[in-house]
Amino acid sequence: MKKVTLLALSALLSFSALAADEGGFKAGEAPPPPAKQDAGYKGSEDTGQSTIAGIRDSRENAWVTLEGNIIKKESGDRYQFRDKTGTIIIMAPKAVFDGKEYDAQDLVRLSGNVSGKGDNTMLHVKRMEEP
Repeated sequence: MKKVTLLALSALLSFSALAADEGGFKAGEAPPPPAKQDAGYKGSEDTGQSTIAGIRDSRENAWVTLEGNIIKKESGDRYQFRDKTGTIIIMAPKAVFDGKEYDAQDLVRLSGNVSGKGDNTMLHVKRMEEP
């Protein structure tokens, strides 16, 4: 009985410690210039790595992957994201950060669904990772 109580107490304490580090975007240093955004693309140039300029005319709900920097938090789950070809608004809920914290200097790879067209294009992020 004592072991069960001790185990339950330790589990309760460990959950509260895990909840303290939720991850997210940390404002701080300025992002690198677009020309310096390299992650060592794998494969050949024609493998179709998506860019912001390339997804502006994508169909609604198209699945794309972008590499670049989160440069600013707008509000709530809205962030500005930049790659070599431009800037876009992304919707990234806390869950996609997976407890990690990124700043404007960190290169990230985002995958998600496109919504909107042209200047109103937005990416709803489903996965976020380091390249």
